[in-house]
Amino acid sequence: MTTVIPVDSETSSSAIRLLVRFFAEEGFGGDQPTIAARFEALRREPHHWAALALDEDMPVGVITVTTNLYVEWGRMAEIADLYVLPEHRRRGIARALIQAAVAWSRKDGCSGVAVIMTPEGEAAHGLSRFYEAQGFARTGRIISLMLLEDAPA
Repeated sequence: MTTVIPVDSETSSSAIRLLVRFFAEEGFGGDQPTIAARFEALRREPHHWAALALDEDMPVGVITVTTNLYVEWGRMAEIADLYVLPEHRRRGIARALIQAAVAWSRKDGCSGVAVIMTPEGEAAHGLSRFYEAQGFARTGRIISLMLLEDAPA
């Protein structure tokens, strides 16, 4: 049975280990110290949240949620990271993490929850179907990004 718990100072290292593995598997940038520092900063912000999925007390998944304040929508949540260990996938763990994130987002006063997918091809199609099955709908918006080279880590 899967249990979802908010990340706190005692479980933070487990969440960081999962995020480091996730970023390495997906080819995202970031070394362990940078990921750890950024995660701890996120965890300490009052309008951001992170949780672990436990299977028999073993951390098998992690989710992070950030929020922004918009004129259009008010406070909007975004699932920033969602990862489940490969050997634990297809057991409802990601679904449980998303449900917990949506519940937290409601409690935090968010008007909605967004997710941005980065894979291409068949992987993106499968992810899109997964999120649609969880109640997400495509908006037709295109996300463009400018990375600031001189931005602090």
